Amino acid sequence: MKQNPPRVLIAGLWHETNGFAPMATDIAAFRAYQWAEGAELLTRYRGTNTEIGGMVAGAEAAGLTLVPALFAGAIPSGLVTAEALEALIRRIEDTARAAGPLDGVLLALHGAMIADGVDEADAEVVRRVRHVVGHEVPIVASFDLHANLSDALVAAADQLIGYDTFPHIDMGARGEEAAVVLAAMIAGGRRPAKAFRKLPMITVPQMQATAEPPMAAIMARVFEAETRPGISTISVAQGFAYADVDHLGVAVVGYGEDAAAIEAAVDAIAEALWDAREGFRPALQPVEQAVERAVMAERGPVVLVEPADNVGGGAPGDGTAILAELIARGAGGAIVLWDPVAVTAAVEIGVGSTFNGKAGGRTLPALHGAPVRVSGAVVFVERAVSYTRDGPYMTGQTVPMGDVAVVETAAGLKVVLTGERVMPFDATHLRRVGIEPAEQPILVAKSGSAWKAAFGAMAAEVLVVDTGGVCSSTVERLPYTRDAVRAMWPLAG
Repeated sequence: MKQNPPRVLIAGLWHETNGFAPMATDIAAFRAYQWAEGAELLTRYRGTNTEIGGMVAGAEAAGLTLVPALFAGAIPSGLVTAEALEALIRRIEDTARAAGPLDGVLLALHGAMIADGVDEADAEVVRRVRHVVGHEVPIVASFDLHANLSDALVAAADQLIGYDTFPHIDMGARGEEAAVVLAAMIAGGRRPAKAFRKLPMITVPQMQATAEPPMAAIMARVFEAETRPGISTISVAQGFAYADVDHLGVAVVGYGEDAAAIEAAVDAIAEALWDAREGFRPALQPVEQAVERAVMAERGPVVLVEPADNVGGGAPGDGTAILAELIARGAGGAIVLWDPVAVTAAVEIGVGSTFNGKAGGRTLPALHGAPVRVSGAVVFVERAVSYTRDGPYMTGQTVPMGDVAVVETAAGLKVVLTGERVMPFDATHLRRVGIEPAEQPILVAKSGSAWKAAFGAMAAEVLVVDTGGVCSSTVERLPYTRDAVRAMWPLAG
């Protein structure tokens, strides 16, 4: 008698929560960025370089029948509201209950989500789904390399599979791997052994690029260990520094059939991370020095990286320290600012008009800088701008920019004002509004390391700038309160 194919629930909640950012993350924030329910989840993400896209490809190749629930993702920002977390989880629970008996679950998570009153929100998602489907049903989840993994999350899922790259380019591959692993669990009826090590260590995005020191050597160890018999997967979570939670920090997690081999490999990688910790200290330049050097450069683009205002880390993206210095020095180039107030004013006066008003600095002026006066011609205006990513990060994903206006100063500085916060993880967000990044003398990237996927190959020079912000690369400046966090390196020396 022919057996029916295994039925697998597929769902996900994705949010990197900055505990120091003031912008609360509600349901509207998820709906504004990534939201797909039911059959739309499959059609929208099939063929994309996303975790869900990879899971769909892997599951279909393995002959699994997918039961799509909800995938919702919000741009990194402040705490997820309690109401939003509850509503999102309930949507997934409702689909799981209505589906009847399931053979497995695939979840796309971030690993650094925090909700109001729930420090370990990712673990809460898995626990709640587990309660519905039962302990006999295997659950495999993907996670971002910036996850703050916890004992509770590792315990709740049967296997966790993290990104291997930063800048992130392997999301689809890791989602596909998760589906393959789940299919094997269903077919074999066995769960893997697991090993988990948490290090008292905080690292920042500026220093986490996996193809550069010190992480390149660590990842080489990971890939070698995964070739050994009895080991299925090993993942390094470099952690997300911008959260005041007890489970903050770097971790290593491994799975496979040989418990002793997994324990040994995870221990060795954790030890290597600890031994390399001094290599994770960041180096930055003062604003005035960095902008002066960029202005004097013989060729461009010179990329001015501003990790403290990293939109992909939950910062507002409206910091004005670099903008003010660029204007003062009569520099050309391009900078993107999130400013719904300024963009509305520019859109209303239209292309060809002269904009003369304040921009940026709306969110945390004491930390990110006050609004700066920008004067220039409005050269681009469009409402409800969106585009499809065509670079290596989340290829095929649709990105909303909101209303957009570009104001160009007499010196040739193009100030891109957006209604939605935009992560500079691809070059298309500039090309979409009429700016060719390779032709700019200066590019400002409000990012840690992920900007390299977009601009790394074209950069003539890179200068990492020291500004104030909720994503500061100098973690000693951050207002941590937890004793467990204060005891971590480099805070404890």
